[in-house]
Amino acid sequence: MNILKAWIFVLVVITCIIYSVVTQATINTFGDGNLPTRIVEVANPQSRLPATKVLLPDWSRISLSQLPGISQSGAIDGSPYSQALGYDLSRTWNVGMTPDQYLKLGDISEALQTEEFSLQAIARSALYESIALRTVPEANADINSIDLNKIALSEFPLIGEQTLSHLAQVVPGLAQTEVNALAPIATLLKSKGIAASNLTLSQVLAQYEVGQMKLEEIDLSKFSISSIPNLDAVPIQDFTNWMNSFVKDIPGLGQVPLASMPNPITEIGNLVMRIDGVYGPAENRRNNTISGSDVQGFSLPCTQKDCAYLELDDLENAGRSDRSLLEGKQWISGKYQEVEGGRGILKAVNNGREPTGRLPFGKAFKVVVMEPDETTDTVDTALFFRFCAWRMGCTPYFIGPVPFFSYKVNSLIFVGNLSEQRTNTASLPTGATREPKASTTNRTGVIEKINPCTFSNGSQSITDQSFSGIDLRSLSNAIAEIESAGNGDYKAVGIHTCADAGLNCGRALGRYQFMSYNPYAVQLIAAKPGGQEFLSQVEQGHQPTEAELFEFFPPSDQDRAFMADMANKIQVTQEQIDPATRQPFTGDRLIERVAQKHFGGDYSKVDGNGSDALGRLSLKDYGKTVLASYRNSNSDNGTLTCSLSRKL
Repeated sequence: MNILKAWIFVLVVITCIIYSVVTQATINTFGDGNLPTRIVEVANPQSRLPATKVLLPDWSRISLSQLPGISQSGAIDGSPYSQALGYDLSRTWNVGMTPDQYLKLGDISEALQTEEFSLQAIARSALYESIALRTVPEANADINSIDLNKIALSEFPLIGEQTLSHLAQVVPGLAQTEVNALAPIATLLKSKGIAASNLTLSQVLAQYEVGQMKLEEIDLSKFSISSIPNLDAVPIQDFTNWMNSFVKDIPGLGQVPLASMPNPITEIGNLVMRIDGVYGPAENRRNNTISGSDVQGFSLPCTQKDCAYLELDDLENAGRSDRSLLEGKQWISGKYQEVEGGRGILKAVNNGREPTGRLPFGKAFKVVVMEPDETTDTVDTALFFRFCAWRMGCTPYFIGPVPFFSYKVNSLIFVGNLSEQRTNTASLPTGATREPKASTTNRTGVIEKINPCTFSNGSQSITDQSFSGIDLRSLSNAIAEIESAGNGDYKAVGIHTCADAGLNCGRALGRYQFMSYNPYAVQLIAAKPGGQEFLSQVEQGHQPTEAELFEFFPPSDQDRAFMADMANKIQVTQEQIDPATRQPFTGDRLIERVAQKHFGGDYSKVDGNGSDALGRLSLKDYGKTVLASYRNSNSDNGTLTCSLSRKL
């Protein structure tokens, strides 16, 4: 009986260890502060665990226009391929551009098959990013459709390239429609001295030599897409030269979630592994790899220098004494190692090289490990895209990096399918050098280590400071004007809510309605005797009394936490791109966006129409209201000289 009890005790301990590792690995994944995520339970046939919960991108809320901006500018000279392709592949991309701005339909045809869409189908499928408000359930997400009656033909450049003869062939019923019902076509004919409004288009084409005339010969900004009946029903692939159109030039296509594409992005395979360690470029000769390319395979060794890598393990964390097939796998950094990529006529672009990595989400982009940092036990990943000539080949995946997810040691990472195919070739060093590393951020974009110069000195008031030209004192008053009706109500307590797919639950506390799970609030509250228990109770729904709130989160702490959080939001936001201007957030727009993030969270849609559970201001109105109140303040404060840092 004693032996049986001992065995039961051992099994319980092992189970607790496994659960602890899996839980910690799940929450140790963090993103770039912009990408929506979802929790997925993944079966692991290669693991002893029956299933694992892992944080993955929510492709149903991510579109090409909503991916982060590219981090490095570049260009490609496509003139050597123009004759063979029939169009110029030349492309230029600049820092901050999103994929819809530099990718063409031909580039993503194989991966996403977007050419199968019609404008009508795009209008049904395009979902603007859901509002991840701290108190708004997902069912109340801000969802908009595209109104083709309000979109000018000039915003669909591809239509201008079509001849009248071709339009008559591909647009249903167009040939039998009288020209007087086709305003842009009637205008085109009139510009050539042809008055045939009482004839059908087919009759005009038979009587006049106008078949090769193109709509781009007139000003198309005066006509809507709906001015040509059934134009929205034509599959994009039926238009001449469709593969040469940028995604941004197909109305609404950039806003279609990647999970709603004709060939949707999804996880390829189901294998999740645990990051056991991160190693920098000082490492060399690593052979047990799972990285490479679709040309050379994904077990490409690193046989020379600069073999920075992630060491991966199975999920049991049983240690090196248990040598399973998953033990000690190495994902080599593509920043430091490159491999052969590309195919067909475009294989030679970029000297035929691309960063080593994996394709866990299909062929649209490659996931690349960038900078493993042993000092912080963190690692960055990025996406790299490619250009393709329809049915004639693709360049290597070298268009990037586009910031993706970051991880800590013991995080879970999705790797997809593993192949044991071995190769006699190896990756080659890129010659890249290590850059200074900024502080890491957690999944919601807040700095992981709170800056002591703005936060930890309990005797110093930081309400009389400013940051990056923004007066924090005036900003705090402007937000308090909304959150606590301008009366400085430090004892206010909000309703119990859950956000981030249930990962974070709690209440808005105090003058600024600061969420109880915010890292700044958590650090201050948890440092007090009984503080951690208080946080747990609030997480479960407990409504604090005034005495409890002032014990664990007094006014001085509310001010300090809020100011530090605002300074961090300013730091992060001013490096992000304003979709309204395609430039970094500055000035009034920076203040509006920081206020929106306070109200709706770091993932909230810029200028969105969503509100909170109390039905107050929309995100857009909240930002404008805060800005107006901020501008009315005439305080003259000092400058915050300490700088906040975050992961880039």
